[in-house]
Amino acid sequence: MTEPLVSVVVPVFNVERWLPRCLDSLLAQDHRPLEVIAVDDGSRDGSADVLRRYAAAHAEVRVVLQEHRGLGPARNAALTLATGEYVTMVDADDWIEPTFVSDTLRIARETGSDVVIGGFCFEAAGLRVPFPFLPRRSSFTGPEAAETSINMVRLPAFAWAKLYRRELFHADDEPFPAIFYEDLATTPRILRRARRVALTRTVYYHYCLRPDSIVGAFGVKNVFSFAAAIDILRHNLAQNGLWESWQPAYRRLLRQARVMMPVQVLLQRNLIPLRARVPLLRRYFTLLSELRHRPLDRHRTTPVRRARRASVPVRNSAP
Repeated sequence: MTEPLVSVVVPVFNVERWLPRCLDSLLAQDHRPLEVIAVDDGSRDGSADVLRRYAAAHAEVRVVLQEHRGLGPARNAALTLATGEYVTMVDADDWIEPTFVSDTLRIARETGSDVVIGGFCFEAAGLRVPFPFLPRRSSFTGPEAAETSINMVRLPAFAWAKLYRRELFHADDEPFPAIFYEDLATTPRILRRARRVALTRTVYYHYCLRPDSIVGAFGVKNVFSFAAAIDILRHNLAQNGLWESWQPAYRRLLRQARVMMPVQVLLQRNLIPLRARVPLLRRYFTLLSELRHRPLDRHRTTPVRRARRASVPVRNSAP
């Protein structure tokens, strides 16, 4: 049997220090054929030079350079160029186990699944903590997995740690929006197109926390982007006749959002001045209250857009 080509999408931005570890883990995969499409999103460090060196030494690596547009557009650019039957996404400061592609591909074949979700762990300061809350079941329909994926403490809608049939992305010209938390806006929609989704709790993906990552370099943009991602999800549910049936899951997401984002804001001592946190959180809670309701007109200015017009003083919000 001819092995299928797997495309690996790698968005890159200012990760010169960690990029070799990521690329080495991709080239160490025991599956071939493999193509690695790395999109440098206007890095200001030496990331592009690292990519050029790897592309010169390894035929599997393809490099694209673009102006800084964000993580979502970088993923979109790579997806446009991908030619594999399957695709997976790896952030440039993370890394994967050598059998990730071969094992998830085997599971996809054995179960007839269009998506395989792998286990993952968080890494920081030499510590590894596996995500412990993944469901015990190993098989879902696409709509079941999609609805479960908006539960941030069960089956989070991260784009990474998943193997997808590439055709699931064909219906979208630009699947990922140009905001932070872009995967919350996109992954449920992609999962819903799958006929079957398999889950393995084996840890394959290492999500590495660092101070200057999107998570570490937290700012006001993160707050509004999180609300914007929920808003995109809200409109998608309404447009696809899912507003009523997804209400329990959607309301749970809003409850989680009322806790998780404020905790992040309150922990920021340098990026968000103390005097700005209270008005920021008030605006955020107002947004969440408005996002409880079914959207009436997708062309009308949304609550998130209205709120973003008012500036909040910050020192160094994330780029």
